[in-house]
Amino acid sequence: MKFIDYDHQANIIHQYIEEKLHHSYLKEYIDHPYIDRNRISCLLLPFMNEQRMVTHKEIKWISTAMFLHVALETHEKVTVSEQDSLKERQLTVLAGVYFSSLYYKTLADTEDVDLIEALSSAIKKINECKISMYKKECTSINELMESVRIIETSIVGHFYEFIQQEEWIPLLSDTLLYNRLLQERLAFENSQKTIFTDALATLLEQPGEPVKGHLILSAIEGTMDVILKDIENQLDEKEPAAPAVRELLMDFLPFTESLLITKLYAEEG
Repeated sequence: MKFIDYDHQANIIHQYIEEKLHHSYLKEYIDHPYIDRNRISCLLLPFMNEQRMVTHKEIKWISTAMFLHVALETHEKVTVSEQDSLKERQLTVLAGVYFSSLYYKTLADTEDVDLIEALSSAIKKINECKISMYKKECTSINELMESVRIIETSIVGHFYEFIQQEEWIPLLSDTLLYNRLLQERLAFENSQKTIFTDALATLLEQPGEPVKGHLILSAIEGTMDVILKDIENQLDEKEPAAPAVRELLMDFLPFTESLLITKLYAEEG
């Protein structure tokens, strides 16, 4: 099966989600929700490995998971800042509720009780970890990173369990966590505070001393290095049975370019 078939399928899913999320009134006052193409690709990956096109019902499944992700991300944008108008904040809340309703409507249409249970479990885990991060309850960097992993990967992970493709969960879990840490590093380098870096700074601070920026960057990059090596090892293990996976991840997930370059140098050396 040609790669373009899957790219075309991802385009169809992306367009379907975009059309469903569109609301002319909301668009006047708040940003159009970001549809993460990488996440669509993650949800498509098991079907790609089987070298077949997804069915109409499977498109509904993937769209349902994406509606849930967009709804949760939209609720994250609600602020108490006076820089944002009250109307804008209220509409952001309503947008999150509207996107949640799309998730529940599409989920109900699938009539798959097991998928309902799987995604409900994901919501519970994500919300628990977000609360823990907001309240700075993590007692170590590893615990904080694990909370971020759960937030980033629970929807995909439970979706994989639902379609009985659990063997892909570790690889995609590492991939999504790595990409989140890339975003966190970029935000920190641009002096943008996030809930994650705030929680990380709390863990790193010493009594009476402000946390130095290089310590925060070092903690983020150190974790990224470990994850990258783990991803490379998993790709090497899967490649004999699924030779297209590395190429597919390269096309869909830009960070894997560094993996390919590293492997090329190793092979040439």
